[in-house]
Amino acid sequence: MIGKKLELWIFILIIGIAAFFRFYNLEMTPPGLWPDEAANGVDALKALDSNDLKIFYPANNGREGLFINIQAISISFFGNNPWALRWISGIMGVLTVAGLYLLTRTIFNRQIAATASFFLAISSWHVIFSRIGFRAIMLPLILVWAFYFLWRGLKTSHLKEFIIAGIIGGVGFYTYFSFRIAPLIVLILFANYWAYLKKDFHF
Repeated sequence: MIGKKLELWIFILIIGIAAFFRFYNLEMTPPGLWPDEAANGVDALKALDSNDLKIFYPANNGREGLFINIQAISISFFGNNPWALRWISGIMGVLTVAGLYLLTRTIFNRQIAATASFFLAISSWHVIFSRIGFRAIMLPLILVWAFYFLWRGLKTSHLKEFIIAGIIGGVGFYTYFSFRIAPLIVLILFANYWAYLKKDFHF
């Protein structure tokens, strides 16, 4: 019982650290807007004006629409300002840290889960992308949660876990173009898992 309580407090502490790094002084740091953030904001405003949230926005070399649509909803509530574009990235960053904890806890143990999620919580690249309004922050979020439910499905053989993993993975194609490599990662995972089963059960 004490071990579970300690694990919970460690998890809460890591999430708190992740939130602090991603939200402290977010309205001022970094100052201004990156060009891609501004392009997202322009498309979000146009979508609100026309009441037309798109699956794909062709401007600025083309971008998947999910993140911009979420930003548009945020602007409708919080107004046209940098914070309205960026706090979504912060939330997604924190949820990624939580997802990584659960994923590594499921595959390994709580010590590795705490170590991995803590280092992600303070990782410079992840903190930076969690503080700017780029859709790329959705990629690790989708991956950790899709693989978390996929791994739970492999361990429990419950169909609902595979369904949830599939739904999350499907959403990934509306986040960032690099997600297209995710099916290859899944194939490699299953090939490795099958080799492991063959070795242990002598298929």
